[in-house]
Amino acid sequence: MRRLSQSLHGMMSSSRDVEGETALADMVVSGRQFYEAQQYKRALEQFTRAMKYCPCARGVKRERCTCKNFERVAAEEGCIFKEAMYNCKCDVGRTFNKCDNRNHIQALDYRAATFEALGKLDRAKKDAEWILELAPRLPDTMKGYLRLGKVARLQKNHEFAWKIYNAGISINKDVEVASSPKLQQLYKARTPLHRHFSRKDPLRLPTEIAMLIFSYMEFTELPPCLGVCKLWRRTLTSPLYDRLWRTMIFPGRGMKRAPRYDALKKMLSWAGKGGARKIVIPLPKAFLLNQQKLTLLLKASPCLEYLEIGPQFDILMFPPKENMWTKLRHVSINGTGDPAKPAWSTPVIPIGGFPLAFLNNAAASLEHLVLTGIPEPWYMTQSVPFLPNLKTLRMCNISTLRQSFPIFFLSDAFPRLEQLWIGPNIPNLDSNSLSGWREKWHTMWNHLKVLIFEESSVVGPISQVENSLLTLRLLTCLNYGNSLQHIRFDIPSDNEDRHGRHRVFSNSRTLHGDIDIPQYPEFRNLHSLASKSLCISPDILRLVFSDALNMGKIQSFDIVFPIESLNDRVGDRSITHLKGYEWLRGAASITSMGCYRFRFRSYPRNDDDLPLPQFLASFPNLETLSIFSENYEEAEFAGVVAAILKVTTLKTIYTTSVKGAVMDQLRTVAESQGVKLIWGHQPQAWPVPLDES
Repeated sequence: MRRLSQSLHGMMSSSRDVEGETALADMVVSGRQFYEAQQYKRALEQFTRAMKYCPCARGVKRERCTCKNFERVAAEEGCIFKEAMYNCKCDVGRTFNKCDNRNHIQALDYRAATFEALGKLDRAKKDAEWILELAPRLPDTMKGYLRLGKVARLQKNHEFAWKIYNAGISINKDVEVASSPKLQQLYKARTPLHRHFSRKDPLRLPTEIAMLIFSYMEFTELPPCLGVCKLWRRTLTSPLYDRLWRTMIFPGRGMKRAPRYDALKKMLSWAGKGGARKIVIPLPKAFLLNQQKLTLLLKASPCLEYLEIGPQFDILMFPPKENMWTKLRHVSINGTGDPAKPAWSTPVIPIGGFPLAFLNNAAASLEHLVLTGIPEPWYMTQSVPFLPNLKTLRMCNISTLRQSFPIFFLSDAFPRLEQLWIGPNIPNLDSNSLSGWREKWHTMWNHLKVLIFEESSVVGPISQVENSLLTLRLLTCLNYGNSLQHIRFDIPSDNEDRHGRHRVFSNSRTLHGDIDIPQYPEFRNLHSLASKSLCISPDILRLVFSDALNMGKIQSFDIVFPIESLNDRVGDRSITHLKGYEWLRGAASITSMGCYRFRFRSYPRNDDDLPLPQFLASFPNLETLSIFSENYEEAEFAGVVAAILKVTTLKTIYTTSVKGAVMDQLRTVAESQGVKLIWGHQPQAWPVPLDES
């Protein structure tokens, strides 16, 4: 009987629960109908009755918890979920449990919406917060986050709204967005706020991350950051951020205002002990560089490692006596500010001209020197600094001088040179002084790995032109050519003289009978041979470079085609020239090639008329092609490139022979083949990266 009584009691209780839930749902439906009819007072009554009717109330009035302060927690970057779930010290938490009744949650949501419609946003906010309090984990609680975020936006509290949306998204991070319309609404509601409020004050991040962020800024963008607020100024000028002020790269053109002396002094103090490590002033005139500023920059930076100063219009004196720059590795200076009276191109260098003493004082550490404007005494082998550890030298002029430059005497001043770039505007090299170096021939520049000679025009008598090319031939014979890894000769000339004799890469044994010069250099370690203008016989190149090719060393190779004469049939010379490179065809080591100045048959009918595509296709690892020719109209040249694209597996093509609409069409064709077509020349790094293996 007792079991029967308990069973009947359970059935009656279950029946009452169903009836109560139905009544609760009916109240919510009724309240919503009143809301849609804009009968807000009656809607509020129905929603309030539904909330009281929920079983969680236990037949008594359920109050809100007053312990929770979501806005304070959000402002302090706290966890809104933990605030809703655990922070309760009043009687509400001890009297009532959490509630997962969806009708109760809906009643609260609709009542908050009704208060919104009545303009009672504070009441609406309390009901939205109550939803979070009742069921922090219930999926329907997303309504609470949506409602509270909406109310916060209506109250113009946009940052709080953004944080509420974030909290709702974070709690439901395990829910598939596509399967939850409410979660999609949360993301949509957050979107217009996210771009603005997702930004963080970088100085509130860990110092390492903040340093990384500010390191991407231009140096001249740092001083304006000090005006953001006192915190930024105090932090960015503290010792923790001294590295930001150690790389002082000033802009060339576009500098709004040159920094004053006192401003430079402050920046150098913020760089900490040792001052700046890198100073770059590309336009001293725009920088208003004077003697006072130059002295300050150098003397305040005893740990300076990199110095670059552009054209000097005023004669400035580098500190000559202080032997303090023991870490200076790179110097780039330009003494050609005024072409009418270059500071260094006079027989007698004035006080404050070429910084000979300054360079000598940094000789122990200096490894890289870029010199624009060769001092006049250098042509007479005078006033050259002794830099025993110099590895790279790049020197050029702004105007062409007819007198010859005695290049070999620099081997005494820079004995460990690894990379040498001569030009432009040093067209006339002098080899006659070599006879005085007979005893040092076998030890001269034993470490030379890169040789570049660049000249846009050859001036002077024929004898000087011949002498310059002869000097290049001798330079390639140093160490039997075996130390050289990269050669680039850009000379607007053919390798054959008017008598048909080869100038560079030819028999050198007869040049100086008193010096043991090899007949042909070996080039066992050559990685690249580059030229855009010097046409060399393929037979000579085969004789000189085939061993390096067979050893798998050569990775980059340029071919310059001969200029056609008026008597030639169109294409004959280029076709014959390319046939001479059969020894090169199919080399697996080559990944980059250049083809210049070619002219094949017009309207080619077969590969014999246009052999270049199949020639390039023979290289299995070819990835980069530089291709230029002034002998084509743009449309016809584009056809040649398109034919190359069909049969090769290139990744990148550089050219300037097409532009405009033709370039756009050709780029579309290239992209369809997975090839990147770039207008311009392939970048040339300096110093050249070397293979140390």
